[in-house]
Amino acid sequence: MNLQELGENTDCEYDKEHRCAENQYPKSDRLVHCISSRDQAQDNWQLHCIHYADQEEVDIGEAEYVGEITYHSMILVNFCPFCGEKLT
Repeated sequence: MNLQELGENTDCEYDKEHRCAENQYPKSDRLVHCISSRDQAQDNWQLHCIHYADQEEVDIGEAEYVGEITYHSMILVNFCPFCGEKLT
């Protein structure tokens, strides 16, 4: 999922993403800089935790297809929880 797709799912606009080698799950744990939320100017970093369904979840009926987003949470952060870098 690119930043534009993430923005469409969250009604936000993102201009950059922090990536570091310490993040072992960069597809699922995304650190992005938000510049707009619901057409309101923003200037904050967000940690998005996104869970994509696997075959087992499809088999037991918790998801319709492999790769479906079944859980998505977001919190505001000032530092990368993986490498400790201050996000500016």
